[in-house]
Amino acid sequence: MKKFLAAFAGLAVAASAANAAVFNINVTNVLSNDEYGAPLNVVQIVNTAIANGHVVSIGWDVTLFADSPSWLSELTVAFENTAQTSGVFLAPGTGDDFPGTQAYSSGGLLDLIGLGLDFNLDADGQLRLEFFEGFDDFPNDWDGIWMSGTLSVEVLDVPAPSAFALLGIAGFAAGRRRR
Repeated sequence: MKKFLAAFAGLAVAASAANAAVFNINVTNVLSNDEYGAPLNVVQIVNTAIANGHVVSIGWDVTLFADSPSWLSELTVAFENTAQTSGVFLAPGTGDDFPGTQAYSSGGLLDLIGLGLDFNLDADGQLRLEFFEGFDDFPNDWDGIWMSGTLSVEVLDVPAPSAFALLGIAGFAAGRRRR
């Protein structure tokens, strides 16, 4: 299930975990074309190499351009697992219902867990990003441009359940020896 993250100012900034990796994705000159799922949309795949990784925070520092009559609030990116069964949508220009150029920053990594928006990657460890328009003013053509900037994604490496079971068995055996 995908959820929508409105770009609110003042949200909590996440603290990085020791077993997490942050991926910075350059979005300079990425076109924003049609509505979600359209074949013309730009899709980027980030190989995190973290199978079943837990996406715990995201951040952005971007400059967007919306060509009239498109609005800045319509430029959106989907952060998803490759099966496209879970993820979150982000529109950095939320509330800016007008065309033009504007810079947006999250001010750091936002805690998706605290917002109830965290999700897991698939076993392939790949993060899928799709850039799209919330409303398509120019079908089969671009409506806006991610002119410059970076999207940041923090992925937590969560041991597989079998690893937890092995650790539990080892802990049980160690506990028996002490007695």
